[in-house]
Amino acid sequence: MKIEVRSDEIPHPPDRVYAALVDPEVLARVVPGVERFEAVGSDAYEVDIKMGVGPIRGAYRGRIELAEQTPPKSFRLKGDAKGGQGWARGDALLELDPSEGGTRVMATADAQVGGQIAGVGQRMIEGVARTMVRELLESIARELDERPPPASGQAAFGFRLLRRLVRDFFARILGRGGA
Repeated sequence: MKIEVRSDEIPHPPDRVYAALVDPEVLARVVPGVERFEAVGSDAYEVDIKMGVGPIRGAYRGRIELAEQTPPKSFRLKGDAKGGQGWARGDALLELDPSEGGTRVMATADAQVGGQIAGVGQRMIEGVARTMVRELLESIARELDERPPPASGQAAFGFRLLRRLVRDFFARILGRGGA
């Protein structure tokens, strides 16, 4: 499945946003659901993530790799994870565009899922993936602003995800598009 997400404007220059996006210490703090983020090589990391899609929730172990880095313009994020509920594999190109007030980040991803997690439906999976990317980009902006995060934990993420899915659902029904 193909996913595109454009960030709100992050009020910092592209070089600062880029540096935060490729910093493993920052990523360990801001990637939704991450419980472990450990370097296993140059720009390669093993991760443990807890997440859920609809009724399918679980713990996943995987690997993330940063590739094709062109500071401060773009880089590719590759990853895969497996858990008791299934597997996921993805590849995302993150492009940073300077804007009048800072930087906008465009994430274009291609993802595949299998196992029980694939049974919840592509729209729900797309919604979760979009929300995770938005959460990551919003967290990067907060990190750069050194603002405290909003309510944390899976419950807060789940509530924001549900709110966004409901909003997008009604927007589609009413013919106003979706996020």
